[in-house]
Amino acid sequence: MREELAAAIREALEDGAAAAVFLTGEDGTAEPRVARDPSDAAIEKVATGDERYPMAGFVMMLSPLLEGGIAVAGRECDRRMFVELAKHGQVDPDRIRFIGIPCSQELADACGCDHPCPPDSIVACAAGPAQARLVEEATSEDAAERFAFWMDSFSRCIKCMGCRNVCPMCYCKECALDNLELVGPESAPPDIPIFHLIRAVDMADHCVDCGMCEAICPAEIPLRSLYRQAREVVKEAFGYEPGVNPDEKSPIEKLGEVSDLAGMEEGFRTT
Repeated sequence: MREELAAAIREALEDGAAAAVFLTGEDGTAEPRVARDPSDAAIEKVATGDERYPMAGFVMMLSPLLEGGIAVAGRECDRRMFVELAKHGQVDPDRIRFIGIPCSQELADACGCDHPCPPDSIVACAAGPAQARLVEEATSEDAAERFAFWMDSFSRCIKCMGCRNVCPMCYCKECALDNLELVGPESAPPDIPIFHLIRAVDMADHCVDCGMCEAICPAEIPLRSLYRQAREVVKEAFGYEPGVNPDEKSPIEKLGEVSDLAGMEEGFRTT
């Protein structure tokens, strides 16, 4: 697959569609790189393995410094990030040419990803959807058991901010987690459960389920299960899934407007 990916990157630079291409380096490192010349040796070493990097965050950081179109070699979760970020004015979709890298079945299974293939993969995608998994204790029918599980999980947090810093969807200049009225400045470990619930609520209509937060968490908190459940609340109530439809904006943006909330089952928040 590396030959096909390298060819697609060179084509984007040669045909003028992109003045620069964002890619990850050799397999085993997933080091982000920017290539501007079709003869750049990094293009021939572009990563095609199962290592992942939140490319959207890298693009948001550097694209303002570049002129012209840009191409991005990434996974399906990267594509969903760009779809959602465009809705919030964080990237210009007209500048981006996405070069889709399909995930292997092993990676899809490990992530529990039901979208392993970008629509325009550079090669045919052989991976099938995997069943999204939630930690069993996190979905227990017993509310007390669920509460105990999450409080125990949150208690391991060391407030490293890795989950926030690795997430391209956390782009706010003023973060609620830095609000001294919500989260105490000396709270290390952080105030629980408010610290994690603040981010879970924020992710409910932003999270594209890439799983990078859980992968980077040194305390092994099952953050993906937390955010998947938050996403499910929005999906059940409004039928909205972040990153899926580029023409559909989050219903949360309608707060303050008169809206039809039909479909939100009475009392479902307490089940």
